[in-house]
Amino acid sequence: MYALAIAFAGAMLLAWQSAILEPMQAEARVQAASDVAAANFWAYRAAAVNYVAANPGASGTIPDANLTFALGYLRNPAWTNVVSAGTLYTYSGAALPADTIDAVANRGGRTLVIGIAQPGGTMSSLTGGASGFVLPAGIPAGSLVVIGS
Repeated sequence: MYALAIAFAGAMLLAWQSAILEPMQAEARVQAASDVAAANFWAYRAAAVNYVAANPGASGTIPDANLTFALGYLRNPAWTNVVSAGTLYTYSGAALPADTIDAVANRGGRTLVIGIAQPGGTMSSLTGGASGFVLPAGIPAGSLVVIGS
């Protein structure tokens, strides 16, 4: 009788783990990875902002060799930049998962200058709808973009 009760309790524990605990842990891993990517993006952007501030005539893509990263920064190759007409555009080289976009936007205050590149070279703001910003050529549609310094 006790063995049956123990077996039943074990089965219930396994069912709870599979139905509740594992999906929660998977979601926590996704959120943690998104937050790490967002922190990495903003650290990359900070290095580009610092370079543009020290070199106001900068134009085009700023190579990594010219950027000064914080100690311990591990460069994520997904990020890049371009300076056009004195404005810095920091962006992803391709579309990103929605969780990562949300994490980047949350860390940046969800302003109008954070958005997604659209076909035709415009940007839709993450705060809703078209932003009216025209992006420089070369920023791929679907990329996360942060404008300005």
